[in-house]
Amino acid sequence: DFGKIGLNVDNSKISVTSRISAPADILDVILDSHSYISKNSTISLTEIGRFTSIGPNFMCGFGIHPIHSVSSSPMFYSKDGIKKFSFTNDDSFEMRKKITIGNDVFIGSNVTIIDGVVVGDGAVIGAGAVVTKNIPPYAIVAGVPAKIIKYRFEKDVIDALQIIQWWNWSDDKLKNVTKDFYDVNLFIENNLRK
Repeated sequence: DFGKIGLNVDNSKISVTSRISAPADILDVILDSHSYISKNSTISLTEIGRFTSIGPNFMCGFGIHPIHSVSSSPMFYSKDGIKKFSFTNDDSFEMRKKITIGNDVFIGSNVTIIDGVVVGDGAVIGAGAVVTKNIPPYAIVAGVPAKIIKYRFEKDVIDALQIIQWWNWSDDKLKNVTKDFYDVNLFIENNLRK
């Protein structure tokens, strides 16, 4: 479905069970199974896990600028500078760092994630957040900059879910998730002893 007007996907690996809504710009992205990216998203140098839901107007992966140097312009630290013109012959600053978004993550609308951030499995990022630091598994964050508001579950439940890793199950086994879908403790009890 990448032929749609406004859907640019380059150098990326997209699962056939995932969806990207146009318009979107996707560059150097891995999008694993059963995840979706909503419209108006611009994503680069990012790995996204399974069952992750990304709301509209999501932005991530567009570089870092040094702020403690004489200038923040890439003209002085990147040999490519701007339009292949630069005042240096070296790349003296790491401008890009991969972003990793775990499995079963929910990202609200209008979220920005800064380069190098790791978002843990099961995390929730509130609408309009700017994520500048790593987010632990199952944390709920919001704000500018994003801060932890609370966790979705108690620590023992989070630990159990990370042991079970239901998101890695086969499609046939995943049908069993709906059986205990709203009773997390029963789900854990039924799946930790197997």
